[in-house]
Amino acid sequence: MEAHAKVHPTEDLDKVIEAFSNVFDYDDLIITEDQVTVTGSSSTLRPVKEFLEKRQIRDTARKILIKGLEPDLNEINFKISKQAAFAGIINLVEDDLSPLGEIELTIKTKNPEEFIDWLCHH
Repeated sequence: MEAHAKVHPTEDLDKVIEAFSNVFDYDDLIITEDQVTVTGSSSTLRPVKEFLEKRQIRDTARKILIKGLEPDLNEINFKISKQAAFAGIINLVEDDLSPLGEIELTIKTKNPEEFIDWLCHH
């Protein structure tokens, strides 16, 4: 799993990092001049899975993940609101809602459908 977000000049880098820390148990944090990237295994997404279960939004999440499915590449691409993540809320979005952008995720897996079932399990 890899997630990244641009850091705009008007943003506080520490707040962008906090947004990632609020929603992922990542393995690595990479900071460049204008971007923050985190990487990890499927366990990185355990907080996302728990949030989807708690908020009972697994069906909506499943639809968004299926839209982002790239079967030829064995990957799933989707976005999470950066502002919501800063508040500790996981909000999957289909379009950029904020002028500051969103957190973009790419999940590479041998079986994307199985992964979606795991993340959005009923």
